[in-house]
Amino acid sequence: MVKKTSNTMDKNKLLNPIENISSGNLNVNTIVFIIINLITFIFIIILHHSMYTWTEELEKNGCECSDLWHRNVIHWVALILLIAFGIRVVFLIANIRSNVFNVFSILVSILQICYIVFIFDYITKLKELECKCSEDWKREYGYISSIIYIVIYGISLLSIISIILLFIFLKKK
Repeated sequence: MVKKTSNTMDKNKLLNPIENISSGNLNVNTIVFIIINLITFIFIIILHHSMYTWTEELEKNGCECSDLWHRNVIHWVALILLIAFGIRVVFLIANIRSNVFNVFSILVSILQICYIVFIFDYITKLKELECKCSEDWKREYGYISSIIYIVIYGISLLSIISIILLFIFLKKK
C-alpha cells in the first residue's frame, strides 16, 4: 500500500480541478480550468441559441430554399441541447454524480455529435444551393463551429484508436 505524503496530496489537488472548486481550493490550474470551461460554455450556448433563432427566422421569413429536413431537426435539437446543457451545468455545479447522469451525458453527447454533423450538412447544402435568404452571421458561425467540432471529434477518435492499438501492440510483447 502506498502511503500518501503531503507531496502526493498536493499533486492530487493540482490534478483534480473539479474537487478543488467544490472544496474551495483555488490554484492556478483550477482557475485556468474554470476560465477554459467558461469560454467553452459561452461558445456552446451561442452556437445552440444562434442555430435555434436562425432556423426560426428562416421559417418565419418563408425562405423556401432552406426548407430541407435539416432545418426542423436543427431547430428542435438546438432547443433540447440548450435545456440539456443547463441540466448538465446544474449537476456539475452541485457535484451530483449518479448513473442516471452518466447515461444522460452519454445520450446528450451522441445527440450533440449528430447535431454538429446535421449543421455542417445543412449549411453545406444551403451554400451549394446559393440560398441568399439564409445568409447570416449565424449561418457562418454554425458552419465554422461545426468544422471545428468535427476536427476535434476526429482527433479524439484517432487518439482513442491510437491508444487502443498501442496497448494491443505493447501487450503482444
